[in-house]
Amino acid sequence: MIVGIDEAGRGSLVGPLVIAFVFSDHPLDFVDKDSKQLSPKEREQLYQKIKQHAKVVLVKLSPSEIDANNINWLELQALQKVLSTYKAEKAFIDAFTDPKKIESVLPIPVQAEFKADEKYSIVAAASIAAKVERDKEIAKIADKIGFFGSGYPSDPITRDYVKNHPEKIEPYVRKKWSTLKELLAPKQHTLDD
Repeated sequence: MIVGIDEAGRGSLVGPLVIAFVFSDHPLDFVDKDSKQLSPKEREQLYQKIKQHAKVVLVKLSPSEIDANNINWLELQALQKVLSTYKAEKAFIDAFTDPKKIESVLPIPVQAEFKADEKYSIVAAASIAAKVERDKEIAKIADKIGFFGSGYPSDPITRDYVKNHPEKIEPYVRKKWSTLKELLAPKQHTLDD
């Protein structure tokens, strides 16, 4: 049994960080692209197939949890907890920090690499699972407060929504992120204005 691990929403301003663990006894050869290379419909179809051939475990970290702790520490804690609960012989992880640090704290052998979702089908499967589940969480928030884009600070729709509706988005936003402070800060006028 091996496990592939990846997350979605790490750099997001709005919504949770979703970590997906995909456990399988055999290679998932039908997964040949990570989530970034697939359309939402393709991701959803592959995700359904992944769930038929592997066990998927999810951890969702809310904006308030992320604000209260270091995001790397939270993710390492989640990895330790899941890998102590569900047994695997080896983990393949899309690294989010120094790979040696990840490898040193986990209870099983680990192959932690940057861009592992492009190299290993089991990590690409986790990438797809994390992205589909995060998109579902974003859709739930949008159902409550209206469309606000992807939740990422690079998205102009998200930026405008956060700026213009801070009271609506407040429960779902990462408040300690510098991006939020920049968006909500009054515009500084220069002599050229």
